[in-house]
Amino acid sequence: MLLWTIQNYTAYENMLKSGLLTANEDYLFCEDDFKFAYNWMTAKMKEHNIIPPQGINYPVWGWYQWEGKRKRRDMRESGHAKRGDKIIQLTIEVPDKEVMLSDFDLFHYVLNYWYLPIDEQDDNKFEDEYKSLGFTWHDLQDFNIQSQEMDFLRKKITSSWNRIFELEYEDDGWLYGKNDKKSIQATFWELQLEQVKKAEIFIAK
Repeated sequence: MLLWTIQNYTAYENMLKSGLLTANEDYLFCEDDFKFAYNWMTAKMKEHNIIPPQGINYPVWGWYQWEGKRKRRDMRESGHAKRGDKIIQLTIEVPDKEVMLSDFDLFHYVLNYWYLPIDEQDDNKFEDEYKSLGFTWHDLQDFNIQSQEMDFLRKKITSSWNRIFELEYEDDGWLYGKNDKKSIQATFWELQLEQVKKAEIFIAK
C-alpha cells in the first residue's frame, strides 16, 4: 500500500542509523488528554489482528489520501509541525495487512470524546437520551462523574467510534461527506528503511 508520512527530521536521522522508524512516546501526544484516543486506536489495531512487534506500544501515523486525492501532502501549507522545524515527508510502501485505515476528520470525535452519530436523527436521539438521564453534554467528558447511567452512555460513545473505519459510508455532507472528498489516515506499527521510496525535506511553515 502506497502511503505518506510526515516526520521530524531527527526521527528520520535515527531511522537511517537503525533502519527502523517507530513512534516515540515522548513526542507522540499533543496533550495528555489525547492519550486515551491513541490507546483506543492501538486496541482497535490489535482487535483487527494487526499485532505490534514486541516493545512497540503505539503506531506510526501516515496518510492514505488527503481531501479525496491519493497524493502526498502539500508542504507549502502550515500546520504540519511547529513553524521553523525541519521535517521530512516520506513516500512509503507498507504491506496492506500491516495497515489500518480510518477517517481523519471523524477521528476528532475520538480525540474529543464525542458521540459519533449515524445521522442527524441518531444525533438527536443520543442527545435526548443523556438529557433524560439528567446529564449535560459537558458531563459526558467529566470523568469525575461515575454511575451506571454514565457508564452506559460512555459505552455508547466509544462504540460509536467504530464508524471511523467504515470508509465507504457517505452522506450529502451533514457529517460523513462524499468518499471522493475524504481524508483517510493510516496507522502501522513500524516503518523499515527499505520501505521508503522517496524522502523530501522541508521547513515547517
